[in-house]
Amino acid sequence: MLFKPLQNLVSLIIFIGISALISGTSEVISFFGERKEDRSGWALASGIVTIVFGVWVSFGRGSIFLLGILPYVFALWVIASSIMRIISSHALKVWGRTYWVWLMVFGILGIAFGIFSLFAPMISGTIIVYAVALMLISYGANNIAGFIRMKKFENFIRKSLERNKI
Repeated sequence: MLFKPLQNLVSLIIFIGISALISGTSEVISFFGERKEDRSGWALASGIVTIVFGVWVSFGRGSIFLLGILPYVFALWVIASSIMRIISSHALKVWGRTYWVWLMVFGILGIAFGIFSLFAPMISGTIIVYAVALMLISYGANNIAGFIRMKKFENFIRKSLERNKI
């Protein structure tokens, strides 16, 4: 992905669709997991929009049309989700929650990135591919580090058990 980002955009369409499905489902589940007085209909709407986007991307994979418009659709999705986050942050502020600021900041940053993506679709597509590539590399490095830590933990447990037997 790092060496041929635009060629890998087609493969990434499937990954983006699945990620959007998972993200949207998570948002909907989070909505129903909140106390009724803390629920925001905008958070639910964001989850539903994200799920619809994920379904659309997943069933449109391989389409040249989808490949051509994906950066634009992605930009519009980022903008819509960011607007919903800003509205949700206002609701959190009214309810006296202190973490509303973070939601507002990420909403504003998301709108800025979405607008930039609308006017630079090739750069946007490249950014998307690089971001996913770097995420996958960091995920792999994290798994390797976790394996090493677990191996050390296993050795520690074995030594502790051997000492207790003696």
